[in-house]
Amino acid sequence: MKFSYSLIKEFVPQLPPKKKLVEELNLKAFEAEVLAGDALDISLPANRYADAASHWGIAKEAAAIFDLKVSLPAGFGRAVNLPSGNKLFSVKVEDPALCLRYDALLLSLEKKTASPSWLKKYLEACGLRPINLIVDIMNYAMLETGQPLHAFDYDKIAGDGRNKKIIIRRAKAGERMEGLDGKTYNLSAGDLVIADAEGILAIAGIKGGKRAEVDSSTKKIFIESANFSAPEVYATSKQLNLVTDASARFARDLSPELAEYGAARAAYLVKELSGGRVLDSFEYYPKAAKGEIIGFSVEKAASVLGVSVKKNESMAILKKLGMAILPSKNERFDFLVQTPVLRRDLQTTEDLIEEVGRIYGYNNIPSRPPHIYLKPAETDDILVAKRRARDFLRNLGFSEIYSYSFFDKPSSDWIWSSSPKEKTLLEIQNPIASDKKYLRGELTSYMLAALQDNSRHFDELPIFEVGKVFSAAGERFHLAIGFGSKDKPASAALKGVVNQLLLSFGITEIFFRPSGSGSTFIEIDHNVIGRVSVVDGKDQRAIAELDLEEIKNASSEEFEYRALPKYPSISRDLSLEFDNAVPVGDILEEINRAKVEHLWDVDVADYYDQRRFTLRLVFQAWDKTLRDEEAEREAASIINQLKRKFSFVIR
Repeated sequence: MKFSYSLIKEFVPQLPPKKKLVEELNLKAFEAEVLAGDALDISLPANRYADAASHWGIAKEAAAIFDLKVSLPAGFGRAVNLPSGNKLFSVKVEDPALCLRYDALLLSLEKKTASPSWLKKYLEACGLRPINLIVDIMNYAMLETGQPLHAFDYDKIAGDGRNKKIIIRRAKAGERMEGLDGKTYNLSAGDLVIADAEGILAIAGIKGGKRAEVDSSTKKIFIESANFSAPEVYATSKQLNLVTDASARFARDLSPELAEYGAARAAYLVKELSGGRVLDSFEYYPKAAKGEIIGFSVEKAASVLGVSVKKNESMAILKKLGMAILPSKNERFDFLVQTPVLRRDLQTTEDLIEEVGRIYGYNNIPSRPPHIYLKPAETDDILVAKRRARDFLRNLGFSEIYSYSFFDKPSSDWIWSSSPKEKTLLEIQNPIASDKKYLRGELTSYMLAALQDNSRHFDELPIFEVGKVFSAAGERFHLAIGFGSKDKPASAALKGVVNQLLLSFGITEIFFRPSGSGSTFIEIDHNVIGRVSVVDGKDQRAIAELDLEEIKNASSEEFEYRALPKYPSISRDLSLEFDNAVPVGDILEEINRAKVEHLWDVDVADYYDQRRFTLRLVFQAWDKTLRDEEAEREAASIINQLKRKFSFVIR
């Protein structure tokens, strides 16, 4: 935000040179920069707009830093002894929650004159363009006090004589307003507006309308100095894509107390520069803002700042910043502090400690080595799992892709969990684009798009992505693997990749269970951790998506190693023909249930179709040479276990 050094000096006559002011502001208040000519650029945090987005506010900061006095110009302060009750206008606030304060003044203009050169100079230094005397006075009063103001031509407000009525209300669907900039603004139902009996005069806190514009023929002005709801102003500004000096201030939660200062200063300048006089006034302020009363502990301040600032010195600093010191009956506090009503950022003891620390000077706090407990760095298991998965897939020739965290058409088809929270996707309140309305709940949608867009360029397309997915249950890391091929079954190849990937994590109990919809669930110890599916019912493209965090939890970080067996193994081939198609995974799972003592391994030795294949059973003992009858007995146990569930013949 731009400020005029000369105007700040009007409030603090003994202000040091501009360069020194900027140096101290950077150290003790705000980031500041020297600009060309009379200008300064000062970056204000959002919570300081209520008190510091004005030359008066910066002057108070400078006075506290340099231990100087603030000198207010003539006519600066609260409005007092103004004529009111003449009933030359009325004001109605329809929703008190949207308009916390509304001060209005009606002034006559006795003479027409141009803005004086000093006024234009200050406006231009702050980046504002002089327009005419009344508009310039409104802008200048805002620069001085921080309160946005607006002037209407009183005679252009609907109503005769004493029947002019100002209404602060929400816009109706389809209402429009031609702004002072000549543009037409289409308002949404609910936007806060200033209106009269004929329609909209201004968009509250943002833009004035053309219909009641002040021009060279204006004889009476109606000055508005109000405080509007910050969320309402911000939402309307975003919806209209219209940011003004006023909206930028109101959206950062100004104090209602500023309204009176702004109105009084504007009225004084109108009277001085145009010879005008106040004809009537109005104030709507149902609930006056108050400062906070906060306890201050010198001991706690010392523990937070790292230096002991004496009680009297802390009190002096807080007084410089406009705070009142009160005695405390609570032994936890050395004294109480009543904050200025404009300092809406001061809410806790820590806020007061920060104020003491910055004015005391952070450079004056001695450096000390930290007293902390040092411990070895810990390994983040999920980072290790991500790196292991990436390395494995890259070594197989897969390429990693990266996709957006947002998408347009949410789908829960690829969410295999039965939890409603994990299937509930998150909609973004202010999306970055119309096709990015949701946080992604799965990786498959973008993986599918990548396969479809790129498969035509490659005979084989192996790709993968590791990324976060989002749902009402929280955030999780998923792994999506895509495979496209013109001459081999993609799903079988992808299942092999998934199987080998899980084995690389030390997971051996892996099962692929058909879901009944053309896809296959991936299970670890009867827990579904992912799914493999063929794209578009063809087996040229397939996608697997897995929960990487479930894989991490199931993986064995400590692998067991043992010597090779000393004794020979015995193999038995079992050729089976089933009445119906049976997944091999279901057969292997049933064999595990047989719990035979010496079964070492089971492989598919030959595969004819989904009903006919040959299993190779390998039997191994670690302490002796197995006899043929022992192997035959265990093979018979396996066959009996299979017969309990399946109908088949042995060929």
